[in-house]
Amino acid sequence: MSNKVGRPVTKIGRKKIGLSIDADSDKLLTALAEKSGKTKSRIFEEAIKIMESRASIIAARMKDFDENEFDSILDFDELEKNRMASNKESNLEVRNVG
Repeated sequence: MSNKVGRPVTKIGRKKIGLSIDADSDKLLTALAEKSGKTKSRIFEEAIKIMESRASIIAARMKDFDENEFDSILDFDELEKNRMASNKESNLEVRNVG
């Protein structure tokens, strides 16, 4: 049995780390915490899990870029033209001409 009294120094299952971020990131993090009702720590934990889940996608894209250089980058102008053409087609009125 422990003779220690008072608040524990560390929480069970938690690891305390030192972290330094710039002022703009801190403002954004604070705003996210207020909007979501989550702690800053929880937001970091969730962001890390998202990054980890996308690591294979990011690695595949980096490999594609290494192999194909700029040919692997999306042409956003072309994508926008295709999107606009698709929207125009879907907005066409269907008429009975028979």
